[in-house]
Amino acid sequence: MFVRFRFILLAAVLPCLFVSCDKDKDEEDPYDVNIDFQNVVIPNGMYSNDAEGAGFFLEGIASFRNVNVYDADYDYSWWYGFAYSQMHDVETPGRENEFSAYVLDDSPENKFMVGYFAPWEASSIDITFSKPVKDLSFDIANTTWAALAMKNGDTFTKPFADSEDWFKLTVKAISAEGTETITMNLGEGVKITNVWNTITVSSKNITKLEFSLDSSDDGVPTYFCIDNIKARTVK
Repeated sequence: MFVRFRFILLAAVLPCLFVSCDKDKDEEDPYDVNIDFQNVVIPNGMYSNDAEGAGFFLEGIASFRNVNVYDADYDYSWWYGFAYSQMHDVETPGRENEFSAYVLDDSPENKFMVGYFAPWEASSIDITFSKPVKDLSFDIANTTWAALAMKNGDTFTKPFADSEDWFKLTVKAISAEGTETITMNLGEGVKITNVWNTITVSSKNITKLEFSLDSSDDGVPTYFCIDNIKARTVK
């Protein structure tokens, strides 16, 4: 009787063990890269575009390039790459509003990165990963400076009117398998992006993202915003 009972008990338990193992095998690992910038302390509560000589801002395994340049001959400094921001002014045009996201329903508490592409300095600005990642996605939006320049025009830009007018972000995902190129229009005609849009990268073993901007009108400020970077590291 004892032997029979033990057999029945094992017969009941073993299928559960196998089911549990199969379930664990099929489940994906959770996202272990999840960058939303909410824990970043921004000194002035507005923006920070100076990595103090490091050349990058570090968030977990992701390095965001940041370059500050000083020209002693003209006593003039400028920057390019990425900067932290918590600015949400969607009404003020021009350079004085360089770091605001043009997202009409965004929380004023939301923090993000502003990317500034300076084509005369570099062919792209980049985010590098110290470990290869897969299942990568991130959110992209316009800056207010770029959006209002397209919408209303300014000293350097005419208002966008039709499909011949465009402002485009190009993202290159560099991996062991090669390069995946993704494009997103931030403005086309009168359609000016005013929300966060998600880009999903299909490549695996990604080690770098390269960003560049181009437009039908050279006067559009070459800025964009990025937030909510999610990925899984490759085991």
